[in-house]
Amino acid sequence: MSNPGVQGPVLEGQLNAVERQLLEDAVRTAPRPPRVVLEVGTWLGGGSTLHLLRALEARGSGHLWGIEADPEIFAQMKANLQQAAPQLMHRFTPLLGFSQQVIPRWLAEQAPGFEIDLVFLDGGNRPMEQMDEFFLLDPHLPVGARLLAHDAKLRKGKYLVPYLSALDNWRCQLHDVSVEGLFWAEKTAPQPSPASLREARRRWWRRRLEPAEVAAVVVPHAVRKWVFQRLPARYARKYAEGRQV
Repeated sequence: MSNPGVQGPVLEGQLNAVERQLLEDAVRTAPRPPRVVLEVGTWLGGGSTLHLLRALEARGSGHLWGIEADPEIFAQMKANLQQAAPQLMHRFTPLLGFSQQVIPRWLAEQAPGFEIDLVFLDGGNRPMEQMDEFFLLDPHLPVGARLLAHDAKLRKGKYLVPYLSALDNWRCQLHDVSVEGLFWAEKTAPQPSPASLREARRRWWRRRLEPAEVAAVVVPHAVRKWVFQRLPARYARKYAEGRQV
C-alpha cells in the first residue's frame, strides 16, 4: 500500500533515477528513522530535495534542512516544492546562503548534543568547499550517520572522496552510476586511528598541491575569469568541473 503524499509530480532537478533511488535508500534503510537531515545545494528542488522529503515522509519522521546559495534559485525552489508537494513542507526548512556561513549559524542555534543523521553534499564545484563542510559537520555526526556526496568523480569530490576513504572510522563506497558519481559513506566509530588520519591528510595535501589546484588558489579571480571567458565552453567546463571534453 502506498504512503499518501510520498509520490507526486515530477519537478525539474538533478541526479539520475539510480542516484535518486540511492538517496532515498539512505533514508529508508537507516537503522533508525533519521531525525535530522542536511542538504547542501538544493537547486530547483526536484532532484535530491524532493526525494529526501518523500523518503522521510515514508518513514514517518525526520526533518530536512536545505542550503542553497543562489537567491533566485532559492526562491524558485521554494515555490516549486510548495506547489508540487505542499504536504511535505512541514518536513523542510530552506536556508539561504553559502554553506561555510550558513552551517556555523545553523549549528549555533541547536541544543547541546545536537546530532545529524544524514548529510548530502552537492554545493559548489570547488573541492575545498566539501572539505570545509565535512570538518564543520563531522563533530555532530554520530556513529551510524550517513554522508552522501554528488559529483564524486569530478573536481568537486577531488579532496573529500580520497580523504574520507582513507579514514578507518568510515565505510565508503563510490557508486559509479553516472558521469558524476555518487559517494556513500557511513560512520562506524567516533574517531579514526592516528595512522588512517595521517594517510587521509597525505592524500588530501597531495591533491591540493597539484599545479591546477595551486593556481586555483593563488591566481586572482579576475584573471581566472578572464581566461575562462576566452576558452571554448567545453574546455572551461572541463577545467572548472573536471568533466571530460
